[in-house]
Amino acid sequence: MNNVEYLFCLENEYAGALDINALEFDFKEIEAFVPKILDRLLEKTEISERACFSGFEFNSLSFDILFIDDEKIQEINRDYRAKDCPTDVITFALFADDDFKPVLDGDINLGEILISLDTAKMQAKSSLRDEILTLICHGVLHLFGFDHMTEEDYNFIVSIQDEVLSSILAV
Repeated sequence: MNNVEYLFCLENEYAGALDINALEFDFKEIEAFVPKILDRLLEKTEISERACFSGFEFNSLSFDILFIDDEKIQEINRDYRAKDCPTDVITFALFADDDFKPVLDGDINLGEILISLDTAKMQAKSSLRDEILTLICHGVLHLFGFDHMTEEDYNFIVSIQDEVLSSILAV
């Protein structure tokens, strides 16, 4: 996975703070951590060999991260997952869920990660930044094609994300 470029966009549609400077975390710091999360995940053979893009030739992985509120994520959760309640993170895994799996101009568009900042704030154990990074890592694993329909799969995802975050936050 050497020389893979990460193309991602962080977008804020959080109704609680339309001004990016009013958010309770450093947006640029989150942005700087995303490539580190991806690097650490792809260094793990159990991830890189089982990811939805394994075996494909590509130069870049692209995706979006959108920060929203509980009201918006509940609407999406209801409309797309038939669950009428807010949640912390929802992913739309384009490449993992597409049988055709297009690679356009060497780029794989993985999809989109939606994060509710309201729920992230409520769940945050140490800091909102760390909770957001946890949700991004979790969402990236979903974009890579990993799911947690069983307790074993859930434990695998959580152990990987905890290991990755411990390694980058300890530095």
